[in-house]
Amino acid sequence: MTGITVVEPHDDAMITRWHEAYERAFDRPFDQPWTLAEKREHVRDDAYEHLTLVLLGDDAGRTVAGGWTKLPQKDNTGLAYVEVFVDPGHRRQGWGRRVESAVVDLARAAGRARVVGEAAWEVATPTGDAGRFAEACGYHLDLMYAQRELLLPAAVPALRLSPAYTLDSWRGSCPDAWVDQYADLRRRMNSEAPAGEVELEDEFWDAERVRADERSVAAQNRQMQITVARDGGGRLVGHTQLAFPGGSDEVYQWDTLVLPDHRGHGLGLALKVRTMQTSADLLAGRRRIHTYNAASNAPMIAVNEQLGYEQVAWVGEYARDV
Repeated sequence: MTGITVVEPHDDAMITRWHEAYERAFDRPFDQPWTLAEKREHVRDDAYEHLTLVLLGDDAGRTVAGGWTKLPQKDNTGLAYVEVFVDPGHRRQGWGRRVESAVVDLARAAGRARVVGEAAWEVATPTGDAGRFAEACGYHLDLMYAQRELLLPAAVPALRLSPAYTLDSWRGSCPDAWVDQYADLRRRMNSEAPAGEVELEDEFWDAERVRADERSVAAQNRQMQITVARDGGGRLVGHTQLAFPGGSDEVYQWDTLVLPDHRGHGLGLALKVRTMQTSADLLAGRRRIHTYNAASNAPMIAVNEQLGYEQVAWVGEYARDV
């Protein structure tokens, strides 16, 4: 198979071949690739985003590069998110440029006016090959993230919680009584987090999407430990998520959000401490927890440093018009 091939979302053999190339290309020491189960489920179209995978084969039929285009369906419909990877033994031969052109063509054909991608490099490196590649393709750096990791096992600080709040945790399904409020917390992440020049709308979240996301998490062989904070009236005012991929020793600290009127009470730290406490059985035997914050998000970085996280990489969010 030569040239660019679009991977059919229900072709398990092709998805497996794509994932094998993706794993070979994922040679950075400070993170791990998505598992096959995670990516197989992620490529299934749903009502909220469409993901298209592409492969690039050389004249000998070897897979040398690949990538994807992700198209939000309910929000940010002028944007596409793209990714490019190249097998380490075939870099600097123009393959990445061909894949970048292909994933951007998919975005353009879908009517998207701007594409956004990420490039990561070790913390001691000024920009890294991935950042230079993005710039050579015409992208500009829009927002910088700091990636930190917490090596396990780790001591968990004592939980300190203001008496004005209570914490609750779950795995699996969000309790029915809170699902609408929890959807609203998920919806507000973009507008409440530091932003760059690319103006992101809040993602579309409602109770139906929360349930769809829970089904997807199960299909990806992940477990999620979620903790929410409630105020004196019982309203949800913050949440955090720890993601545990099956078949992996990695853990991911995903969204953490405290609503503006409730900041300054230590809820961010309390949410994370409680989540680590309630997921102690899932953390056992795992290697590390990864977390990402905008480099300008000093309050959340301070929380992570109190937990013992150390920075290992930079992740640049790059954008260009198409």
